[in-house]
Amino acid sequence: MDTRRTEELLEAILQELSLLTVATKANALQRFNKEFLISEMRRKAYELFDGTKTLKEISEQIGEKQNSVQIFAQQLVAKDLLVVTKQGNNKMYAKSISKIAVYYAAQDLKKEEVNNG
Repeated sequence: MDTRRTEELLEAILQELSLLTVATKANALQRFNKEFLISEMRRKAYELFDGTKTLKEISEQIGEKQNSVQIFAQQLVAKDLLVVTKQGNNKMYAKSISKIAVYYAAQDLKKEEVNNG
């Protein structure tokens, strides 16, 4: 098989994989929104988890107590749904659609295992 044909096949495979990934991520995001973004405070805070702000900055920006935002962030971190990085002494939190997709895929696999038990 020539290189050009191999590249064409790989490109077609990548496009198909991309379509599957988009559908999986969209489904996971819908489930995440229903399960975790259940209040205005959570929705506002989650939008600001962009990896550049501390919890203090986020809480000040949305007009909520830092403790409330911290509890929400800790729930997401405990389920590995956020990316946490450190900048000096500060922790920065960032959204991760991939982590959300993996979380729900793992939940579905566990359900399937129980059902097929």
